[in-house]
Amino acid sequence: MTASRGRERLWALRLMARQACHRASLRLGAVLLPLLPAPARVSLTEGAASALGPLLQAERHGRAFDTLQRLGHAPSAAAELSARFLAGRWLRQAHFQRLQSLPFSALQHVLRGMAWQDPGALWAAAAGRRRVVCLLPTGDVELALAAVLDRPGAPAHYFVNTHHRDDSPELRTLLALKRQGHRLEIGRAQQRGEAWRQLRRGATVVALLDPCPWRETGVTREPAPLRLARLANVPVLVLGHRRDGSEAGTLSVLGEFSAESLAEGATALYAAAHAFLAAAPHDWHDLDR
Repeated sequence: MTASRGRERLWALRLMARQACHRASLRLGAVLLPLLPAPARVSLTEGAASALGPLLQAERHGRAFDTLQRLGHAPSAAAELSARFLAGRWLRQAHFQRLQSLPFSALQHVLRGMAWQDPGALWAAAAGRRRVVCLLPTGDVELALAAVLDRPGAPAHYFVNTHHRDDSPELRTLLALKRQGHRLEIGRAQQRGEAWRQLRRGATVVALLDPCPWRETGVTREPAPLRLARLANVPVLVLGHRRDGSEAGTLSVLGEFSAESLAEGATALYAAAHAFLAAAPHDWHDLDR
């Protein structure tokens, strides 16, 4: 019993030390990274992740490596992309921590500097219509969410369901947007049916979309945002963010998909989402899931 407790304590101490080092590295990165040019930030972090990632984050690196191999990548490519995934994850967290230290006016300047790729002008065409906007879990998705809500143009009514704590920086950003005059309703995950009610009142629901709904259960299941859009008979607009070395990255409008296409299996929607992920798999948040 004593030996078992000793091992448990040692494991707990290692976990605490690892978390403390990670938090310290993020604070240091938030201060030092802005002093480096963007290419240097990426190359330096990816080099460190390639050398140290398999040692310091062995489980996360291993899960990402296995997922990449299941997606068809050769072992050498999977190893490189796994290191880039770890580097991108750390860079994203350090960048977000730095942005949260800025006054809201400076953060808003970053949000409005985000590049948009929307060759079909689908975002503007959807203004004023009820719809569900789905963000893929790629790039700086929290930054992308704030940029969507703050997008200049026609007045809009948005609803976002949040899982964040009351004292979280993500929720503080949403509340700051609301104080700026945006018509934004913020719900809680435990408030079942609130997204449906807000959609019926004319709001645009913004949600995160898991593009691989079969990963956890082994059977295909309909993600909640797509089910909501199908039942409400409204279209889905799919967006994906990608880190490109700039401060805000690029947000791409991947397509608008009708409720009828969702009822038929959402084949075109999944094809667009999977193609976006395949172009930069290391930018996918769930690669290590």
